[in-house]
Amino acid sequence: MLKFARLLGAVLAAVVVTQAGAQTPPPIPRGALLDAGAVGLAADFAAAPNQFIKPDGSMDGINVDLCGAIAKKLNLKLNWTNLAFPGLVPGLQGKRFDALCTAIFVNPDRLKIMNMVPYVQWGEGLMIPAASAVGTHCPFKLGNNDTFNGCFDELSGKKVSVAAGGTTNKNLTTHSQRIVAAGKPGIEVRAFDTNADAIQALVSGQVDAAYLNDPQAAFYITTSGNRYKMAFRGFASNQLALATLKENTALADAFVWALERMRADGSYEAIMTKWGVASVPSFTYAK
Repeated sequence: MLKFARLLGAVLAAVVVTQAGAQTPPPIPRGALLDAGAVGLAADFAAAPNQFIKPDGSMDGINVDLCGAIAKKLNLKLNWTNLAFPGLVPGLQGKRFDALCTAIFVNPDRLKIMNMVPYVQWGEGLMIPAASAVGTHCPFKLGNNDTFNGCFDELSGKKVSVAAGGTTNKNLTTHSQRIVAAGKPGIEVRAFDTNADAIQALVSGQVDAAYLNDPQAAFYITTSGNRYKMAFRGFASNQLALATLKENTALADAFVWALERMRADGSYEAIMTKWGVASVPSFTYAK
């Protein structure tokens, strides 16, 4: 009996050690981080609710919460770089920071140069003044991008602001070219450095509409007294990702490790619920 008790105690001790070990972050090899003991992340902090600066100067947003939690799981200090979106990928390539934690969609071109760990998903939409009807007369079906053609057709000859360098800019320009090919005036695309600038262009009356990621538009609408509305939303629904340089799979793997444990302990879903965004089914990325 005493022998059995000792054996049982040894087994339980081993289980405890195993469980504790499962929470130990994977070793990140030398060279995977610019500064040992810290992870340097970059984002465009003019892109609420993804990440933004509050009036008191503090940082807030989906990615501030999420990547802050990831750094904590990895026992790393977090150093942020605030950079306008067009400079983010060049900055990563120039090794100014370790990774991107911002609103960047997964697409084939980016996958050629970066490891992209999916962590949240949403689409794109058109924000207009509450009294406007531009882009509102089209029947569209979420998940079927072709059904949105009529929505973009309503923007023929209209001035629309967008953040430069991102997927929203590319998609808006592509639809403008399609409209021109059909013999109609294209969309007058006004590209700005940041989403905040694109929104301000609409607020100041420089453009007829702003083309944004859905959560960014929804966040502004709710914080501006509902003076604006969405003409349509959900176009090109896609996953957003944390991004490292292609050769830095060690850091990408560490992000996956942290996210999987956040899903297990409920903290990942809590952040998704807090900000009203959709989770992803898997954190697996293409290598």
